[in-house]
Amino acid sequence: MGGAVRSRLAWFKSSTRRTRATVVAGLIRESVARPITPVNPFRSFEIRIGRGDAMLGTEVASLVDLCRRQAEVRPHERAFVFLDSGVVEQDSLTYQQLDRRARSIAVWLRERVRPGARVLLCHPPGLDFVTAFLGCLYADVVAVPAPPVRRASGDARHTRLLGIVDDCDPDLILSTEDTVLDVGALATQNLDDRSDEWRPASPSGVAYLQYTSGTTGKPRGVVLTHRNVLRNLSLIVSAGSRPDERYERSTTVCWLPVFHDMGLISGVLQPLFLGHESVLMSAQSFARTPANWLRAISRYGAEIVAAPSLGYDLCLRRVTDEQRDDLDLSRWRIAAISDEPLRARTIDAFARRFRPCGFRREAFFPCYGMAESTVLISGGPVEGEPVVAEFDATALERGLVREARPGKQLVACGDPDPSLRVVITRPGTDVPCEPDEVGEVLVSGPSIGEGYWADPEGTRTTFGATVLGHGDRRFLRTGNLGFLWRGQLFVTCRVTDLLEVDGRQLYPYDVEATAEAAHPAVKAACAVAGTVLVEIDRRSRTTPPDEIRNAVRAAVWAEHDWNVPTVVLLSPGALPYTTSGKLRRADCRSLHPGGY
Repeated sequence: MGGAVRSRLAWFKSSTRRTRATVVAGLIRESVARPITPVNPFRSFEIRIGRGDAMLGTEVASLVDLCRRQAEVRPHERAFVFLDSGVVEQDSLTYQQLDRRARSIAVWLRERVRPGARVLLCHPPGLDFVTAFLGCLYADVVAVPAPPVRRASGDARHTRLLGIVDDCDPDLILSTEDTVLDVGALATQNLDDRSDEWRPASPSGVAYLQYTSGTTGKPRGVVLTHRNVLRNLSLIVSAGSRPDERYERSTTVCWLPVFHDMGLISGVLQPLFLGHESVLMSAQSFARTPANWLRAISRYGAEIVAAPSLGYDLCLRRVTDEQRDDLDLSRWRIAAISDEPLRARTIDAFARRFRPCGFRREAFFPCYGMAESTVLISGGPVEGEPVVAEFDATALERGLVREARPGKQLVACGDPDPSLRVVITRPGTDVPCEPDEVGEVLVSGPSIGEGYWADPEGTRTTFGATVLGHGDRRFLRTGNLGFLWRGQLFVTCRVTDLLEVDGRQLYPYDVEATAEAAHPAVKAACAVAGTVLVEIDRRSRTTPPDEIRNAVRAAVWAEHDWNVPTVVLLSPGALPYTTSGKLRRADCRSLHPGGY
């Protein structure tokens, strides 16, 4: 099936609009769907859903149970809103409407595929993805969130889509009517209401495949069960709330793509878990006008909002003082921020810039997570300011933790939840580090995914680690270096990105920041083994190349005591990024011949 989907997409790129418009057939596998056997069948457990005095406990065994319960408790309250161009309410759904549409899609799916089939969701931004995703869960088929189909073959989203298709071999594609005409997908819009025909089934356990961002290689599908996801949603509530807090009706605003882990959780599943309203907009709308994200936070009085650092940085660069002065951000109490690594300067600059419109620095909620752990591993604190500590830079280069003032500033990623066990080990081994050593972060707990789809070797290596002193307990190798200090987790660098220079360990992000500040012509940089790749601003193409190279070498030597062997200048747009805005470092290593 993967080959069939790929050929459809190739045909789509080369065909005329008239020819594409003649295609209405669906891509349905005729053979029996490959079954999925969960490693750990989920169990029912009690979570608390509701708000204020109406909070109640209920047994929830699956995300289907959760959505059905919310439809009973608050049928006419709005669950989701989509803003066209990030401004105008184009569509909305109440919890009752959400439940009915999901049931109708589930009935329709059960007539076409068997339980356990993989269903690719290629919806453009909007609420059709939300109903289709839940429809898959109601039908007990495995949802596979993916980017929408695009004609530009070099687009990162298109590349990601093809990688997902090849990996999971989907049985069916769901999308909107426009895509139906383009690639033969089946549309989930305007279906007849058949919700009364839906009958509950015992879920097989697997909810969806969450594909990784592809920062270090091709995206891999993490198998997530209903239990994994519910546990992580509960963990997020625990990390982001005070013991005596009551969950009043709140709103979140999200521009993150819903096919990414952070976008799916913060924009769709966490609001559903809490019974909150979620206002969605497209990432493209945000990128064009970042002020629209802040305007929506102000307009809807959003209290809990999440974004990677690049979202806050874009607001700093593109939101004018005039736009800022019309905002009211005083109700924004949790501003989740994540990145590799977190930077104190982003937190400081955003808090200072938007203080006049009511934003508080204490609202920042630094956090750390990954698709393999559903999303969140650690975060906080929810009260007080983000934890920023200073450490001896020379000691860190030797893998040691020594507090020093003044020193290198690092932002803590919060205290890991008690349901998770976090251990720091010497990279690639099962030997725990000493308390003052930097090592690889390993995590174990009920919200860790079951493994990678159709990749037993990768699953064994990444999800099956053991640690001396912890018995047979299985740990996830995060691939990140870090350490625990005063109860807080600090994440410093990916193991594979670390630069080994004369027995020292340099973090590429620090070298890249130095390179970017070395010369006005430098737009972006990527530091890989022995090389600094530098992307040049379009307006600076006439600058002598040696002038730029020498400036970068001099700055890196002065700041990091590293005589860079090679500085490669790249044309604008040459550095490859994932769909979440991260450098595809594995691909960057092959760019040397592309320089000038």
